[in-house]
Amino acid sequence: MKSKSIKQMASRGLVLTTFAGLLSVGTAIASGKVEVMHWWTSGGEANALNVLKEALGAQGIAWDDSAVAGGSGTNALQVLQARVASGNPPAAMQMHGEQIKTYAEEGLLGDLSEIATAQNWDAVMAPELQTFAKHDGVYVGVPFNEHRHNWMWVSKKIIDQYGGKVPETWDEWFVLADKMKADGVQPLAHGGQPWQEFMLWEDILVAVGGADFHKKAVQELDEAELGGDKMVQAFDTFRKVLSYADAGAANRDWNLATAMVIEDKAAFHFMGDWAKGEFTVANKKADVDYLCRAAPGTAGTYVFLADYWGFFPVKEEAAKQAQMEMAKLTMDPAVQTEFNIRKGSIPARIDIDPKAFDACGQAAIADRAAAAEKGGVLPSLSQNHAQSREVRGVFEDVITSFANDANITSADAVARIKSGLAGL
Repeated sequence: MKSKSIKQMASRGLVLTTFAGLLSVGTAIASGKVEVMHWWTSGGEANALNVLKEALGAQGIAWDDSAVAGGSGTNALQVLQARVASGNPPAAMQMHGEQIKTYAEEGLLGDLSEIATAQNWDAVMAPELQTFAKHDGVYVGVPFNEHRHNWMWVSKKIIDQYGGKVPETWDEWFVLADKMKADGVQPLAHGGQPWQEFMLWEDILVAVGGADFHKKAVQELDEAELGGDKMVQAFDTFRKVLSYADAGAANRDWNLATAMVIEDKAAFHFMGDWAKGEFTVANKKADVDYLCRAAPGTAGTYVFLADYWGFFPVKEEAAKQAQMEMAKLTMDPAVQTEFNIRKGSIPARIDIDPKAFDACGQAAIADRAAAAEKGGVLPSLSQNHAQSREVRGVFEDVITSFANDANITSADAVARIKSGLAGL
């Protein structure tokens, strides 16, 4: 164990040395500036963004920050829509897959073909991300990570008090959670916001029906699957899981829910791997202070989302060059590595050495590869990759109503989804 730790430290040291070398490169663009709109405002998120900020700064490019707080980017994307409509979009915008598609279809995003060819993106970028980064075969977006949202974060201190075995199914989880409740231990850290509840519901959907069910019900919107017993079971299980949340869960921000596990105030938190960035800034170590496991019943699947930069037209030549330099640096191996170590995600590139990452990062890289071989890499519905904004909205509205109104039965919820989709 000690030997492995030394190897990991040596590997991380090599990454940091490489990144430092990247920062020492002479100034390439003395007057460039990029206005960057994003929604990453938590400590872990800001820590990761600093990697790209510093790399740009070393090239003489100023980062003009336009942060709009709000989980899942809902607020930021509304601001973006208004700015695009007024003819004043930012130079660079953080987007999820469906937003990249939408703005590319409207002809509003720049062509990144030259950089994509120079850096051989076709060969080094994860194939599932290319689906969104390209429009009509042309690269219009550049991913700076790949997230997995079907993670369960576990307080090691608390789980060790119950024998140390992490539940692998929801039935096992319920048994353990009941024991914890009886002992006055809070089982679930939860944030009662629509996007967080949507993510939890999607994890449960995958657990109930597996990858094939997700593909048919969510990606293909198969009517029989949408109205079937598995969908009802997903809502039944979702309601039961929510019953283990504490009284303060309503409208709790995701990072505050993560903090409950960090501080050993709750045993479990179901959240994407950006939660690991919060553990990192709190100086907590994987397998020492906390554990990361696939959400119950979802082992073998990798429900993914990614964050991309989309670049809107700018007039000044220096600004255009700054945009292209930002795209280039985003896919640089050293930036991809250090950024994702800090963020908790894994690189958008598939050629990065996993040794630089901790146990959770290495597990995620291995799980992505294994899931890809078996058709288990699934685009996230809740995080804007599996369906259009309109379709996603139908699901979120129903899930939110169900989570907050005990009078809505699981059968009612299923019927509302079918009715809402029929009305599109």
